[in-house]
Amino acid sequence: MKKSLLLLSVFVLSSKIYAQNLFPVKLDNCKTDKFCLDCGDTKAGYNEEEFQKLNERLNKSLTLKGLSGGIKFQVLVDSKGKACVLSHTDQSNNIITQTIIQELNKFKAWNPAITDNKKEDKSSINLAFLVKDNSIKGGVERVDVDAFKKSFDRPTKPEIFNKNYNYKNENLKNYKITVWNSKNSNLPNNTTDNIAIDKDGIVWLTVDEGLVKFDGSKFINAEQNITDKGKYFSYTALESDNSNTKWIYAGNNVYSYNNEQWTKYDPKVMGFDRANEIINNKKTGEIFFCSNEAITILKDGKWSAINHDKIKEMPAGIISFAKRDAKNRLWIGTFKGTAMIDENGKVTNFENSDTVLKGKTITSMDEDENGNLYFTLYEFNRADKLKVNNNEGIAIRSNDGTFKQFTTDNSGMPFNHTNCVVYDKKEKVIWISTDRAGLVRYDLNGNWENYHNENSEIPTSYISTMKMDDEGNLYLATRQGLVKLEKK
Repeated sequence: MKKSLLLLSVFVLSSKIYAQNLFPVKLDNCKTDKFCLDCGDTKAGYNEEEFQKLNERLNKSLTLKGLSGGIKFQVLVDSKGKACVLSHTDQSNNIITQTIIQELNKFKAWNPAITDNKKEDKSSINLAFLVKDNSIKGGVERVDVDAFKKSFDRPTKPEIFNKNYNYKNENLKNYKITVWNSKNSNLPNNTTDNIAIDKDGIVWLTVDEGLVKFDGSKFINAEQNITDKGKYFSYTALESDNSNTKWIYAGNNVYSYNNEQWTKYDPKVMGFDRANEIINNKKTGEIFFCSNEAITILKDGKWSAINHDKIKEMPAGIISFAKRDAKNRLWIGTFKGTAMIDENGKVTNFENSDTVLKGKTITSMDEDENGNLYFTLYEFNRADKLKVNNNEGIAIRSNDGTFKQFTTDNSGMPFNHTNCVVYDKKEKVIWISTDRAGLVRYDLNGNWENYHNENSEIPTSYISTMKMDDEGNLYLATRQGLVKLEKK
């Protein structure tokens, strides 16, 4: 009996193309802060003779009789010629797929991509392996970038991993959902990944290689004008502060815009050259720049930093998220765990705790009027690298200091990988965004609702992030445009 291994379902993050995992089975053994998809004047590849030896090893080690089909792999190649598998198409995780992954990860004859005579830091390429006539053969499958981008201007099918919860969605009828996209508005393209709302109620969005602001009726190009963009210029972090200044990270620089002029900041002055996230702390007036070096803090025009060298109790130096709560405690998400510095300077490393935060990195946070904290979680050290629905979900820290984690196993969470959590102080509910199952509404009393493109007017199951304005309207940055959810 013949068995098929072929399954292909992909999505794009951005275009040079800067991307994340393309195929449905996503692995987490690579450091993937930023990379381009099959880019370069000279594209990434391998030594043909050595790759042929890899093919020969696979044919000797695998039992292929009676099999046919294909498997595709996305492989990340860095500037030193090292590589690892990012994703693949075989959701059954067949032993053949696992063996190929092992061979590709230990393969040493990769050639990095080169642009303008400079090696790309990281570039991913696609490899296709075909099983036919009792043998297997693999090779590079190049990407037609224009066709690739065009093909992904469509919604992704929601993936609901929770098969036990009955979603009644009784409150869906109480919301008006409005969608702005490149077909019904002047939005330049539908890939909106970062969002900020300023003090005037203007919505700012990063789009594919651009920055726009939305006044409620039209989108206006708002890109910085003090740096030549060159071949590719991507806006990858965005925030608005208490003084209504907009902050962005773009093209390896930090910029600010005070509604009159742009300012570019010297990395030597700031102490970092890449911002993973920019976060405004309204109560303290601080702007946090989370980088690979530190949490760099701007307050009253002065720069300071918190890093692993100064605070040894922090799990790691690479910071993905940081925010203060109402009690002035600083919550920090690093690549190796979560920490909290209290109002007296005492540090708690949750890797040394028995709480639900052990083994997790917080990736967003919000707080209610009673001091309860809400976190989205990322499991950074997974035992099963091939697993998709991991031990993540959300965590709630009650004001008495106790933690509770909610996942697909013990709640109405439809999928465990979450991007953002927002507390709605008017409705007393929390909103949770996911990248596979759409938008989640939890009323904090055990009732969960799940809205996506197959049961609502929300156009996709992939929501990058969210912001709520002062009127209680929830804005979603998605791969299908800007979405507004407002109470009727």
